[in-house]
Amino acid sequence: MTFEELKQFTKQTGWGYLATTDGKNVGVRPMGGLAWKDNQLLCATYTPSDKVKQLEKVPYAEYCFCDSAGKHVRIAGPCLISTDNDEKLWLYKQKPELAQYFPDPKMPEYVIIKMTPDNLRAMSSTDMTYEQIRI
Repeated sequence: MTFEELKQFTKQTGWGYLATTDGKNVGVRPMGGLAWKDNQLLCATYTPSDKVKQLEKVPYAEYCFCDSAGKHVRIAGPCLISTDNDEKLWLYKQKPELAQYFPDPKMPEYVIIKMTPDNLRAMSSTDMTYEQIRI
């Protein structure tokens, strides 16, 4: 699988499971509102969420995107929480459904989890081995 194929797979599945930790507790939750911008994965969220609190303590996370056959990709890397209004507006335009959750893209509760992947793996075969994907 190429990096472009991985990106396409994440678009097709739509939802990814995001795993974060604060060093003590782990949280996993389904996330939508995601889009690739260059080689970064951007995702909308609320500032008062557990994931934001965990990422402030441990700024590293992993997404897993899976289809109904079990084919999946894992995307891990350092994250930062962006409050940049230009980035927020860009994602808002990419994902119009965000308007259901955030009536105004400039609202301070709307932030972006911005991941720069450093570990990309795909499993698409029945031999249960991961293929490392290069960016």
